[in-house]
Amino acid sequence: MELIFLYINKSITTFIEKQGFNFSSNYYFYVEINDGIYRLKQKLCEKKIPDTFFDKTYCITNITAIVGENGAGKSTLLNNIASFQGSVKDGTHETEYKEHFAEEYEKDKQIAIYKEDGRLICYHNIDTFENTTGIDCRYLFQGSPELMYLVQNNMGFENISKISLTNSMYTQRNSVSTHGSISEISLNVNTLNTLKNMFYKKKCKKVDSCAGGYYEYQDILCSYKKVTDFQQIVDVLYLNYLHENKANSIFADNLKSSLEIKFQSFQKCLDDKFGDILSEHNKEISLQLHYKATKGLLENFDFELLKKDLFCIPYINLLFELITYCRYDTYEGNSSINNKNDLKSYLKRFINMLKEKENDYAAFFLDALDEIEEYEKCLDNCDMLQCLLPINDLAYRTCKKIEYNSKPYFDFLRLIYKSVFIRKTSFVLKYIEIGGLELASGERALLNFFSWLHLVTFFKYLSDDVHESLRDNVLLLIDEIDLYCHPLWQQKILYYLIEELKLQFVGKKVQIIFTTHSPIVLSDMPKGNVIYLKKEEAVNRCRIDEKDKHSETFGASIYKLFNDAFFLGKKGQIGEFASLKIQKIIDTIKPVTNKEEGIKYPQLSEIEVERLEKEIALIGETIIRDKLFTMLYKCKYSGLGVKEKKIRVYEEKIKKLRNGEIE
Repeated sequence: MELIFLYINKSITTFIEKQGFNFSSNYYFYVEINDGIYRLKQKLCEKKIPDTFFDKTYCITNITAIVGENGAGKSTLLNNIASFQGSVKDGTHETEYKEHFAEEYEKDKQIAIYKEDGRLICYHNIDTFENTTGIDCRYLFQGSPELMYLVQNNMGFENISKISLTNSMYTQRNSVSTHGSISEISLNVNTLNTLKNMFYKKKCKKVDSCAGGYYEYQDILCSYKKVTDFQQIVDVLYLNYLHENKANSIFADNLKSSLEIKFQSFQKCLDDKFGDILSEHNKEISLQLHYKATKGLLENFDFELLKKDLFCIPYINLLFELITYCRYDTYEGNSSINNKNDLKSYLKRFINMLKEKENDYAAFFLDALDEIEEYEKCLDNCDMLQCLLPINDLAYRTCKKIEYNSKPYFDFLRLIYKSVFIRKTSFVLKYIEIGGLELASGERALLNFFSWLHLVTFFKYLSDDVHESLRDNVLLLIDEIDLYCHPLWQQKILYYLIEELKLQFVGKKVQIIFTTHSPIVLSDMPKGNVIYLKKEEAVNRCRIDEKDKHSETFGASIYKLFNDAFFLGKKGQIGEFASLKIQKIIDTIKPVTNKEEGIKYPQLSEIEVERLEKEIALIGETIIRDKLFTMLYKCKYSGLGVKEKKIRVYEEKIKKLRNGEIE
C-alpha cells in the first residue's frame, strides 16, 4: 500500500496551508478551491517510472525525497504525514463545529490518496468535496460505514505502521502508539529511553503478590538501566541478525571488533539510587536490612576472586534478590560462603527450599541460575581484563574480552538473542554491560538506523500491548537521512537501506519518504519523486516549488544539484566566507573608469601586493585565481606605460606558471 497524495488544509502550526503533496512520479493530483468547494483534479505525468524501479521484489513500493531551504517545512511535512490517521468529521457535533470549532475543522480537513493492489482510493473528511478524477472516493465522518469497515478489517490507513526515524535530538515526534500492532513509532535518541523502560520492565520479574522490597527493587533496576545499556543489547541483536542471515552491511568492516563484558552489582545500583544504602538517613529500611543480611552471609567471602572471576557478581546479585524476595532482614550464625562454589551451592539449596515449599517463584530463580551458568560457560575461555583498583566493596568490576569471530563471540550473540526472545524474563540482561563497539559519530548514526529498524521487527517483545510488531504496510519517514554521514556513505546509504529493508521486512510493503540536505543522496532520486519546498517569507508559509522549474536529479552531478535542488543558485558554488573574501579582493584591485583617464587600476603598496598575492594563491578555482593575479599585477605596475606594464604583467605570470602557481 502506497501513499500517493496528501492534501493538508492547515497544519497545526499553520505553516503549511492549502498545499497538496504528490509522492510519486506516476501521478499528479491537485486541489482547487472555489466558493468553498474543494475539487480534486489530476494531470497526466509524462515521465513515469516502473513499479519495480526501486525494488524488483516489490517490497519497497516507492521512495520520495523532500528537499528545500532551512526552515522551508521539510520536518513539518514529515510530522503531518506521521500524524495523519484518517481524520474524520465529527458529524454528531456539526452545530458545535460551525459555531465554536470552525478553526479546528479547518485543520482537520484532509485528503489522502492511497494505491493498493494497483487501485487508487481517496479518503477525505470534507463535506464540500468534489471529485473530478474518476477514482474511488470515500467520505469519512464519525460513524460512517466506510470508516467502520476500515477499522474492523484493518484496511486502508488502518493497516499502516508509521515509523519516524532520525538521529537528530531536535525532532518534534516522540510518540509510541500501539493498537495490537505498531500504529506509529518514533525512533530517535529521545524515544529510546521510553523503549528502554518498556523493555526492562518486561524482562524484569514482577511479583504481583509480593509488595515491598523485592517489587520495589525491580523498579529501581529498570530505572537504573541507562539508554546505552539498552542500545548495547539492540546492537548485539543486530550483529546476531547480520551473522545468522549472512547479511552485508554498509559498515560491516567497522563492526568487526571484540566485545567487552561487565556486570553491574546490586550494591552499585542501590548506592546510586540512595546515595548510600547504609546511610542513617535512608528511609528504605527494608532494602537496607536485606543488604545487611546479604553482606552478613558473605562475611568470610574471598572478595579477591572478583579480580579473577567475572561471574562472582551476578551470583551475588542473585543471592541479594533471593534474600529480598524472601524478606530476610537478619543474619545469624557463621557464614559458610567462602568462594564462588560455596555461593552457587548455597543458591541451589536456597532455591530447592522454595521448591519444597511449592513457591511459585522457585522456577523463576532456578531459571535465573541456569541463565547465569549458560553465560559463564560461554565466556569461560575468554581473557580477563584486569582492574588495578583495590577491592573495597561489591561495586568492584572486572571485564572479559570476547574476540571477534571466535566461537564464544557467536555463542554470546545467540545467548543474548535467547535472553530477549526465548526467555520470558531475563536475570542477566538486568545487570550486563556490553562494550567494545567504539564507533565514530557517523558510524554510530548509521548503526542506529539499521539496529533501530531491526528493533521494530521484534517490538512485540517490548510491549504487552503488541501481538504482532508490524502491520502489512510500513511507511518509513526519515528526517535528515544524511545526518552525520561521510560523503562516501551518502553515496551508498539509499542502496543499503533498500537492501536492509528487503531482508528485515520480508512479506511487508514498505514506502520511504525522507528529507535530505545532500545532493549526493538526491542524485539517487528521479525528479518526479522529489518534493521541492520553499518558504514564503512575506506570509511565513511553506509552499511547493513546481518540479518543472528544476532539472532532472537522477544521476545528476552534485554541483548542478546544489545550485538547483537546494535553491543555492550561484551562491552554492563556494562557501560564504570564501565568497566574501574573494569579493573583497576584487573590490581592492578592480579598475575604475573615467572619461579623462579611461581604465585605471589602483596603486597598491608593496606590503599590500604581497598580502594579496598570498590570499589569491589560496583560491582553488584556477580561472578565478589567474584572473585575479592579472588584475593584481596591473595594480602593481599601474604607474608604468601601457607597453611596459604588459611586459611586467606577462613576466609575473610566466614566473607563476613556472612555479606551478597558475595553470
